[in-house]
Amino acid sequence: MTAFLRRATRALLASIIAMVPALTFAQPADRLTVALPSEPATLDPHKGNTRYNYLFNSNMFEGLVLRNDQAELVPGLAESYTVSPDGLTYTFNLRKGVRFHDGSPFTAEDVKFSLERATNPATKNPLLSFIRTIDKVEILGPNQVALRLKEKDAIFLKKLAFAGWIVPRDYMQSVGEDGFAKRPVGTGPFRFVSRSINERIEMQAHEQHWGWVPKVRHLVLRTVPEDAVRLGMLQTGEADIVAEMPPPLLDRINAIRGAKALSHPSGEIYWLVLNIKDAAKDSPLLNRQVRMALNHAIDRQAIITNVLRGQAELIPGALAPSVAAVDPQLKPYAHDPALARKLLAEAGYPNGFRIDMYSSVGRYTLDRDISLAIANQLKAVGIEVNLNLWDSAKWVGELPKKYYPISYQAFGNTIFDPEGLMIFGVHSKAFWSFYRNEGVDKLIDESLSITDAAARDLHFQKIDRALHDDASHAFLWESKILIGLRDRVNWRPRPGDNIYKFWTASVTK
Repeated sequence: MTAFLRRATRALLASIIAMVPALTFAQPADRLTVALPSEPATLDPHKGNTRYNYLFNSNMFEGLVLRNDQAELVPGLAESYTVSPDGLTYTFNLRKGVRFHDGSPFTAEDVKFSLERATNPATKNPLLSFIRTIDKVEILGPNQVALRLKEKDAIFLKKLAFAGWIVPRDYMQSVGEDGFAKRPVGTGPFRFVSRSINERIEMQAHEQHWGWVPKVRHLVLRTVPEDAVRLGMLQTGEADIVAEMPPPLLDRINAIRGAKALSHPSGEIYWLVLNIKDAAKDSPLLNRQVRMALNHAIDRQAIITNVLRGQAELIPGALAPSVAAVDPQLKPYAHDPALARKLLAEAGYPNGFRIDMYSSVGRYTLDRDISLAIANQLKAVGIEVNLNLWDSAKWVGELPKKYYPISYQAFGNTIFDPEGLMIFGVHSKAFWSFYRNEGVDKLIDESLSITDAAARDLHFQKIDRALHDDASHAFLWESKILIGLRDRVNWRPRPGDNIYKFWTASVTK
């Protein structure tokens, strides 16, 4: 379907929704229905690598440590732990009396099996890089395990909370990997009931949970790609929560009787990625003044106001304000077309230049409209952009080839620490990085051994300043996620997060 037809279809659906009478569905008081634009590719927690895999995992499985609904790092399947003086051994005291969803007891053997499976290259775990420092998993007793690391990792527990999911060894071995993916078993507050691919996943409260039983007995995750259809489901009451709604629908959501819009920081930063690492030798992007000109040419606030309807916050560098301590003295690049043209002339491009830019259509909120706006703003200072708009699958498939001179991208918050972005999106050795700067690499490497929180904040501010001053990227904004929810729902997403947990959600009639 072409982009035009998609827009036309959405407009038609929206107009139909506007004419729907006040028909509502009588949702049971113990059921929470959430409409999402996509679904997990797999229900195996050691195999998936999308936001929707993480969402499912966070409600279905648990790790030795976890993040609660306030995004705080707290004990999970381990009630306590100690760290050796050299930072290389983490000893966990496991909770007693924990039961998997099938009623089987949680044991140290399950921890050893799960983490060895997660770190085995043969598993092809897309989250392996987060827990790659695990060298050995040793059982010290019936309720105690030790994780021996290959090297010190200052934020190992943060990574373990994101990627260290525990599964039942005996069940996995009895049904096999395919069988487990079809009927997964964990220890989380919700247990799996059924799945209809591309339609829904049904879950139920885990009555034997060690910590609490969810107030919502039935959790239904509906897969509804079309924004207008999700809006209609909110209007009729067929869905209690509709996630990731486009900003232009903000007023429509608030106009629905019995519903409201909720906007929260996502922890996800947006930027133009400038190819410095793999650029052609004559690329203008290798010149710092050109990169600074790009930053001054873009009117970020106009795009936030007119396209994103205020659902974003300006950033001066690479850090997301909702999850990192941003240096208050560091300011975003000012929109200054005259200065941009002056910098281009000083760099040897008084008449500008032509360059390719690649962007997805449908991967990010309003990505097509935003990319067009940016291209027009760059054209205004003499940079002629050949904009390539590709469907999400093609854009992602070509991205690892690293030939995009400029690309519109986002980088999300997963471990609630700037290291996630720096190690995986900035460092020259990172898979997703298009940037190379030996000084910045050295600063990022140094961050891996800094354990003190205040010292880490200052160190990452230093890195952020270096990126800003080098104009490593064209820095744009931290996005906000727009959610619609019925008044009967008592729930809020975790601060700075786009992975939703419904452990403490409740609904009324």
